[in-house]
Amino acid sequence: MSTLTVSARWTFRLHRWAVVVWAVLVVSIGGLLLWTAGPLADEADRSWRQAEACSKLSRCMVDMGMFQAMYGFMTAAVVLLPILVAAWAGATLTARELESGTALIAWTQGVTPVRWLAVRLALPAGVLTVSATLLVVLHRYAWAAPEDRTGPYSRWWEPFTFHANGPTTVTACLTALAAGALTGLLVRRTLPALGITVAASAVLLGGAHWLMPHLQTPVTEVAPFRNGYPGLFTGVELSYGLVTRTGAHIPTPECRATSGDACLRLYEQRGGTGFYNSYHPESHYWPLQLTTSALLLVVTALLTVACFAVLRRRTG
Repeated sequence: MSTLTVSARWTFRLHRWAVVVWAVLVVSIGGLLLWTAGPLADEADRSWRQAEACSKLSRCMVDMGMFQAMYGFMTAAVVLLPILVAAWAGATLTARELESGTALIAWTQGVTPVRWLAVRLALPAGVLTVSATLLVVLHRYAWAAPEDRTGPYSRWWEPFTFHANGPTTVTACLTALAAGALTGLLVRRTLPALGITVAASAVLLGGAHWLMPHLQTPVTEVAPFRNGYPGLFTGVELSYGLVTRTGAHIPTPECRATSGDACLRLYEQRGGTGFYNSYHPESHYWPLQLTTSALLLVVTALLTVACFAVLRRRTG
C-alpha cells in the first residue's frame, strides 16, 4: 500500500466527522432547494396570478406562500458556504494537527510534509468542487422554477442570487480552503486560526465581489430627461447620473424640490441634458461569473503555493 493511500485514509479518519456534517448539510440544502423549486414555486405562481386577478378590487388578500422566504434562506445558505469552509479549514485542517503533534507523527511514518499537505488540500478540494457545484445547479433550478417571472422574485443581478447561481460560489469555497490551510500553517493554533481565517476569507470574497463589475467593460446608455434613467434596476450597476452639454457624466445633484419638474429645471441649470447609466445587462452574466471565478482561482493558486512555501520553511 502506497504512502499516498495511507495518508488519504488517515486524513479521512481524522476528519470523518467533518465529512459527515458536510454531507448532511449538502443533502439538507439540496432537498430544501428541490422543495422550493417544486411545490413552493407552484404555490407562488398560483398566488401571483390570484393577486393580479383581484388587484382591481378594493379589498384583496392573497397568501403568497413560503417560496420567497425559503428561497432567500436557501440562497443565503449557499452563498455563506465558503465562510463555513474557511472556519473548518482554519480550525482543523492544518492548525489542529500541528498543535496536537499529529502531523509530526505522520511525518515520522514515511509521509513527507509535502505529501501530507497535498492530500489535505486535494481531498477536500475534490469534495467541495463536486458538492458546491451540485448545490449551485439546484439553486439555479429553484430560482428559475416560478413560471411567471413578473412576480416579486429575485432578479439575476441581486448579489446573493448572482453568486449562488454560478461558479463563483464553487471557486470561493476553494479560496476559503486554501486560506484556511495557510492560516493554520502560519498560526498553528486552532482557535486563533479559526478567527483569522474567517476574517481573511470574508475580506477576500468581499473584495472579489467589489471587483467583479470592473472586470468587464460595462454598457453605458444615455436618455433625455423625459425618459428617466435608462436601464435602471435591470442589471449590475456601476454609476448613473447626468449628462452635461459637454458630454461629461456627473453625479445627479441633490434636489429637495417637491416636484419632478422643479428638479429637472435644477438639472438643466447645472448644464444637464439627460441621464446616463453604466451597468452590466443580463448578457454579461456569464462573462462576469467566469472572470470573477478566474480571479478567485488565481488567488487560490497563490495561497496554495504560499502553503507549500511556509511548510517547506518550517520543516526544512
